[in-house]
Amino acid sequence: MILPTIPLLRDDQNVMNMVMALAKVIVEDLNETAMKTLKEWWSSMETNIMTKHILMWKNALSFMLRNGLLATHSRGVKFLLEALKFLHRENKRPGRTQKVPASTFYVEEINNSVILLEDVMLWRFWSSREDTEVTPVIFCRYPFVLSLICKMSIFNIFAHFTKEIHQLFHLLTVMCPSGTFRDNQDSAPVFQLTLRRPSLIEDTFRQLGSADHDYLKRELVVQFVEDRKLSLVNKRDFFLHVFEELLAPESEMFMYNDTKTLVWFPAKPRVEERSYFLFGVLCGMALYNHNIVHLPFPLALFKKMVGVKPSLEDLREFDPVVGGSLLYLLEDYTDDDVEENLDMTFTVIWDDLKVELDPKETGKPVTSTNKKQFVDAYVNLAFNQSAEKVFEEFRRGFFKVCDRDVVELFKPEELRGVMVGKEDYDWDTLKQNTVYDGEYHARHPNIVTFWEAFEDLTDNQKKAFLLFLTGCDRAPILGMDKIQMKVVLPPFLEPVKGLAHGSLEGVVGPFIQTWRRGGSGTEWRYRLVTPWKSCEDSEDR
Repeated sequence: MILPTIPLLRDDQNVMNMVMALAKVIVEDLNETAMKTLKEWWSSMETNIMTKHILMWKNALSFMLRNGLLATHSRGVKFLLEALKFLHRENKRPGRTQKVPASTFYVEEINNSVILLEDVMLWRFWSSREDTEVTPVIFCRYPFVLSLICKMSIFNIFAHFTKEIHQLFHLLTVMCPSGTFRDNQDSAPVFQLTLRRPSLIEDTFRQLGSADHDYLKRELVVQFVEDRKLSLVNKRDFFLHVFEELLAPESEMFMYNDTKTLVWFPAKPRVEERSYFLFGVLCGMALYNHNIVHLPFPLALFKKMVGVKPSLEDLREFDPVVGGSLLYLLEDYTDDDVEENLDMTFTVIWDDLKVELDPKETGKPVTSTNKKQFVDAYVNLAFNQSAEKVFEEFRRGFFKVCDRDVVELFKPEELRGVMVGKEDYDWDTLKQNTVYDGEYHARHPNIVTFWEAFEDLTDNQKKAFLLFLTGCDRAPILGMDKIQMKVVLPPFLEPVKGLAHGSLEGVVGPFIQTWRRGGSGTEWRYRLVTPWKSCEDSEDR
C-alpha cells in the first residue's frame, strides 16, 4: 500500500528490479487472506492515493512498451497488467464513492507500440484455448487500458476482415468450377438494399427480414429506385432518413419522455416485436459501416448493450422529475416517518400502465427501511422489466451484425459516442482542416468570403451545414479534426466560359447538378443538390 506512493518507484530505472518484483508478489505470492485485505484497502483509498497507485503501474507498463521489452519480458508485462486489473476492479466496486476516471487507466503507448492486428488474432486464437505459461500478452483481454482510438481500431479490424472474407469467398466462387462452392448469388461480396424513398421503412424491413443473417456483415450498398446510380452518398442518405422515420412519433415504436427529447422501449408495444429486431440490425449495420446516426436514447441503452446495469442516474437522464424525486427520497429526505409524511406505495404508473413493484403485496407502503428497495425496483421496472422482450429483440438484432466481444470492449459512454457522435463543435478546427484544390487556397477571395459568411451563421445553421457535408449534424467522438472538407473548382467550368448562351447538364460530385450560363455572360444559375435529400428538395441558387 505504501510502496506505490513513493516517487522512487516511478523512476524508469527502478521498473525492472522493483516495480515488476512488486507486481509478481501481488499476483503470484500473496495468500488468499492477504489478497482479500489488500483489495479492501484498495477499495477504500481516497482518489488521490488510488491515482498514485495507478500511475506507478502505468508508468512501468509504458516504460516496457517504449523500450520494446514486450517480446522479451512478456511475463513481467502480464504481472503489471494483472496488478492494474485488480485496481480497476476495486475502483469499479459498487460501494466505492470516490471513483478515479476511467481514462486514468489508459496506456497511450499501446497505440504506437502494439500491433493491434496481431493482438486481435492472438485474442481470437486463445479465446478457445486454455492459458499456459507461454500464453502471450493479449491487450484485448485488458480493455480498461485501451484508449478509445485503440478500441475503434480493433472494431474496424474485425469489420474489415469479415468483409474481406466475403470478398475472398466471392472470388473463389467465380474462379472455381460450378458446384465447388455455393452459387454465385449467395457469395456476392456485398449486401445491397434497393429502396423506394416513399416506402423506405417498408422496403428496408422487408429486405432485411428476408436476408440471410450472414449477408448483414458484408459491405453495404444502397440503391434508390428513383436514382439508380450507386454512390457512397446513398448509404449516408439511407441511414439519415431511415432513423429519422423510425424514431419519429408517427412510427409508434418507442415511448418518449415528457420533454420529447429521449426515447425508450415501450411497455406496451404497438408494432410487432420483429420490428425491434430489425431496428437492432439497422443500429448494428450503422456502427459496422461507420455511420453516425440519430439515436436519442439515454445512456441506459448503451449500458445494457455492454452488460452494465442501469442506475438511478440513467432514470434521472430520461425523466428528470421522477429521477430527481427518487434521489431526494433516497439521499436527502431525513424524516424517519416516510410512510406517514409522503403517503407513497409500491404501486406506480409507467408508460400509462399501473404496475406493482412488489407483486407479492398490492399497495405496499414505502417506508424509511424499504425506500432503497422501492427506488431500485422503480429503476429496474423502467429499464429492464417493462421492456424486456422488445429490448432482447433489439439486442439480438444488433449482435447479428456486430461481434459482442468487440462491442463489450467499449465503455457505455464510448459506445454512445461512437454510434451517435457528440455535440462538441469546434468550427475553427473544421476551417483549419479544410483543404483546397486547383486555383483555390485559404487566402483566395472566394474562400475568404465563404468563411466570413460561415462565421455569421447561427449555431443551428452551422450544424445544418455539417449535416449537408457529412450526413450527420453531430461531431465525431474523436473530434472535428476527423472531418476534412475539400473545396475544388468543378473541372468543366473553364471550357464552359466560352459559351455565349445555353446550359450544361450533369453531376459534379454529389452537389452540383446543373450549371447554366445567363445571356449576359456574367451570371450563372445552378442547382445545388443536397446529398441527403431527394432532388425535389433542392433549391435554385
